[in-house]
Amino acid sequence: MKAVLLLLFIGLSSTVYAQPGQWQVTLNNNWGYTVVDVPAAVEIPEISGGEGLSNWNQFNYRGMAQFLFRSSETLSFGPEIGVSRLYFWEERYIPNGLSPRYRWETVWTWFAGGLVRLDLGADNYVMTGASIHTFFNGTGTTVGIPLGAGHTIAVNDRFSIPLEFRVDIVFGDAVPIGIGGGAGVQFKL
Repeated sequence: MKAVLLLLFIGLSSTVYAQPGQWQVTLNNNWGYTVVDVPAAVEIPEISGGEGLSNWNQFNYRGMAQFLFRSSETLSFGPEIGVSRLYFWEERYIPNGLSPRYRWETVWTWFAGGLVRLDLGADNYVMTGASIHTFFNGTGTTVGIPLGAGHTIAVNDRFSIPLEFRVDIVFGDAVPIGIGGGAGVQFKL
């Protein structure tokens, strides 16, 4: 974590010396579906005999900020930070001698990592990297791999709108894989 924060600080503080277009900041929102076996991930069987996992959804949301340094005509690299909603679950259980009760949780992580982006020409790109995810509920920290492809719509020479399709693999319980697309804003510094 300290290494990621140091890289972010050095990267942002050195933008004063960068030529226009060498640094870019991207704020992006992606929505989609998380491929995961929810009962296996939360270790609660589906409802049976009045108890168990009664409801879940696998809606995925990812909000992120990227700080990329363009090292050549086609290659950029830098840190990425953000939050990710993976899925929701609800359990019905019956305490001894009492009426049914429910408990639920929406599983979120915050993440930080590094990205490498390869521009393919005609405003298209692909990217990959590695990230560290920490679960909001305190259940632990794990690694992830982002994979993405996108297209950038230039508004002017410093501002553009990236459209992105992304797959994020989080090596947590039952390995949730977020699949989605989204849009954002991108500024060249």
